[in-house]
Amino acid sequence: MRHQMRRIFHAARKRRAIRRFRSRRGIAFAVLLALGLAGSATMLGLRLFQPAAPAAELRAVPTPMPFSTFTAALERGDVAKVAIGISAEDYQRALVTMRDGSRHLLRAPVEWLPKDAMLAHGVEISFDIPREALEAANAQQASAGSVLVAVMEVLAPLLLALLLGTMLFMALGHMRRMRGSAGRLYEPDASRRVAFQDVAGQDAAKAELGDVLAYLRDPHRFDAVGAKPPRGVLLLGPPGTGKTLLARALAGAAGVPFFHASGSDFVEMFVGVGASRVRRLFERARKHAPCIVFIDEIDTVGAARTSGAAGGDREHNQTITQLLTAMDGIESSTGVVVIGATNFAEALDPALLRPGRFDRHVTVGLPTLAERAAILRVHARGKPLAADVDLDGLAQRSGGMSGADLESLLNAAAVLAARDGRKEITRHDIEAAFDTVLIGAERDGLRLSEHDKRVTAVHEAGHALVALRMPASDPLHKVTVLPRGQALGVAVMQPDGERVLETRARLKARLAYGYGGRVAEEVIFGREVASTGAQGDLVMVTDLARRMVLEWGLGEDEGGSAPLSWSRRQAADPTVSRDAQLRLERSVQRLADEAYARATEILTRERAGLLALAEALLERETLTGDEARAVVDRALQPAD
Repeated sequence: MRHQMRRIFHAARKRRAIRRFRSRRGIAFAVLLALGLAGSATMLGLRLFQPAAPAAELRAVPTPMPFSTFTAALERGDVAKVAIGISAEDYQRALVTMRDGSRHLLRAPVEWLPKDAMLAHGVEISFDIPREALEAANAQQASAGSVLVAVMEVLAPLLLALLLGTMLFMALGHMRRMRGSAGRLYEPDASRRVAFQDVAGQDAAKAELGDVLAYLRDPHRFDAVGAKPPRGVLLLGPPGTGKTLLARALAGAAGVPFFHASGSDFVEMFVGVGASRVRRLFERARKHAPCIVFIDEIDTVGAARTSGAAGGDREHNQTITQLLTAMDGIESSTGVVVIGATNFAEALDPALLRPGRFDRHVTVGLPTLAERAAILRVHARGKPLAADVDLDGLAQRSGGMSGADLESLLNAAAVLAARDGRKEITRHDIEAAFDTVLIGAERDGLRLSEHDKRVTAVHEAGHALVALRMPASDPLHKVTVLPRGQALGVAVMQPDGERVLETRARLKARLAYGYGGRVAEEVIFGREVASTGAQGDLVMVTDLARRMVLEWGLGEDEGGSAPLSWSRRQAADPTVSRDAQLRLERSVQRLADEAYARATEILTRERAGLLALAEALLERETLTGDEARAVVDRALQPAD
């Protein structure tokens, strides 16, 4: 009841503030518009009451005449006189006097005038245009130009008023938005409430949030025993793992209001705006306590402060300082809990992580096998599945996918079924959606030449054959030459189970797999015909080899040196000796050379299997891992 009355009161106050703001903005716009209309009316009156030229003067003014009109009038015999200008003042002009007394000014070079025709029709020709005729024509031309000036003089005040009014209208709206607090309020609503039961998996994270839930339900129980609950909780994990959903489920389970804001909501180019939004957000949170303030992508606003003097640095520093101050001002009895979510915790300011602020860190990682199965069942609700759909098998194959990836996979399968007019989602839909999420959608409109098709088939066959022959490699799932995403073809490997750690042997097998496509092209077509299709593979190999050396200490270091871990920034630090940097680069190059040599040895030795696999891909376009292995084994069997 208290939350409902508070919500009604704040809604009424917000409506009154909006009405006052719109009224002021409308009055300012009306005043500017009235001033513009008054200015336009004044200029129009001045123009209307200007004295008009006498009618006799208007008749005496020569009017312009096109050359085609002149020749037609000449043929009819309507031309009486032609005065041709030859001086610098009236060059390329002629004054034409008609037999009815009207005068016209003709613009044309002298050599264009048909002198013989004029003489034949009895036209009187002279070579001196009267000065008064030229002056009258020039005056009329200036008067014609002044019409546009007059129109602009009349409309300019009105246009200026409209422009200023529009700018004022937009500026006031922008100022109101900047004054407004970041954060959208979600009141507890039984019809839309998200509970912990709706969050499949993440049991460890939910258990860590248990005391926060108890605190939100009854803050005074903690005060009675002198306990200080966490003021801030930081949810850490890769994108799509359910950090926002977990925070909303916590608010739903506790039955408290939920303020949702993004870190970018506090970022503005004007110094002081972000800090003002932080203050307003926490003021609203205290009025709705107990409640949760959730800041998504908090690394945007909570990144480490700098000592720069630029406006953006000052704005960022003020905003994060205000956030720290606001969290310090939260008393344990108020019942306000701040939850931040990020996948880049290393960028956060250390002051945010000290006790009393975000001192509780909850890891929301990628789901395990059991959690993936539970997530798939949650997202399969309301989706009719055919009998051949195996969600447990799909969970087994989807290692490394987040909850959002799994939701997208099932939704893509449902879209495929609806597009084809089926009432159920079949295994074929699941497989097609799985490939779309994993390696990209098919590009049906791309047409390759026969040469490019063969090069692509050899390239993907090289990847597949190296994966089949490296004992430490992940199992080959599928190889295809159908263009998908940005690739012309792809060979997909999938882990055969849950994996947390990687070994040196598996990483080396991945390096050799990466070189398989380029080496296959060189073995079959020669080095000079190798294509650019290996660009993505080379980027992957280079990045993986660098990480093995710099981050994981898994390089092939000469001399038996002890392994070290270097960040990329440390490796590029100017204080690091050039000799140390060269040793790191040589270690990276040795890993790459070894992988390249291993791929070359496999594909050269099994050239027949490589060709057979490429031909099978050209014929069937897509092969499973077992089918690819069978093709290679048949090709390498000795002839009877």
